[in-house]
Amino acid sequence: MLETLVSDTLLDPLAAARAHQKAGGRVVGYVGAEIPVELIIAANAMPLQLSGLILTDFKEADRYLEDRFAPSVRAVAEQYLRGRLDFLDAIILPRSDDSAQRLYYYLCELCRSKIVDGPTPLIYDLAKIPRDSSLTYTEQATRKLAQTIGCEELALPKAIALRNRRRDLLAAANLARIRRNNVQGSFIDRLFRAADLCEAIPFDTALSDWLERNQREEAIPGPRVLLTGSAPPDERLHRAVESAGGNVVAEFGDFASCSAQLPAIPEEGSFTALAQHYHSLTHGSRAFINRAKETVARAQSSQVDGVIQWLIEQEEALVWDVPAQKSALAAAGIPTLSMVRRCWDASDGTIDEIISFTKSLGDRK
Repeated sequence: MLETLVSDTLLDPLAAARAHQKAGGRVVGYVGAEIPVELIIAANAMPLQLSGLILTDFKEADRYLEDRFAPSVRAVAEQYLRGRLDFLDAIILPRSDDSAQRLYYYLCELCRSKIVDGPTPLIYDLAKIPRDSSLTYTEQATRKLAQTIGCEELALPKAIALRNRRRDLLAAANLARIRRNNVQGSFIDRLFRAADLCEAIPFDTALSDWLERNQREEAIPGPRVLLTGSAPPDERLHRAVESAGGNVVAEFGDFASCSAQLPAIPEEGSFTALAQHYHSLTHGSRAFINRAKETVARAQSSQVDGVIQWLIEQEEALVWDVPAQKSALAAAGIPTLSMVRRCWDASDGTIDEIISFTKSLGDRK
């Protein structure tokens, strides 16, 4: 059952990866939605998404990292410094994320200085500028990363096909939530966070079976909400909406539901096609998109009753789009709760504000 698999995985996020390594397999960790996971699969290794590791104690990380690092990246550093990731072959960090890029340099120096002896830190030097020279640079970076982790181009088609299946399944789960509103947003958030902590085939099979069963469920009543901005450490914001009788039917921003994004990659497989896909993704703080326009479009296509905009104190990029997003949502007549520079664990009254806002949406219906 998918529900049991998700729950067990999130209770011990590293269990499946440790078992894979203990059985003689390779495991490569990565951070964020902009790492070409297909390269890891084609290198005959298990990909392990590290962005969702949840910690509340950053004792080791605080010895080396400034407080401006994103908490999700700080959690990766904490696990690394405690030796909990030593079973990994390597960790891949994206240049397209400020905190992750800085962590790469810090880990390299800590390893060079022999302060820590962990898995090799690697950088995926992804460029996002929408021009040919940027795409060429990204392809070179893709080939370099492939060579470093032992991925040959001939192995890409099978890996791309496997990852495309994941894209289709996750898109179907999101679509069911939006169109039929028959599953709680908190479960979808847990589903996406668990997806890349599991072995691919067992997870995809369980998700496919769940989608078949989910066809017959009734819609959830109450206000429909779009959640935008920073990704919370778990489903606590989704549950706050649900406790007030609503449901988060979509997200936009730095959320797990943005992972394994469509469109599918051509399955004939090439480093060029892979580079084109990740270069053009609209995910991430360095994506060249009109976030105000995209936010309104997502709200309208998801038929939401209101939008919750939540950004943590450490967010240094997406915050610049807040005024334009608020203006665009107001012009579209979409009620919005905007919370900026908030505590990453929502311990500053965020939950109460979300509950109150969601209840106000219910009063409008």
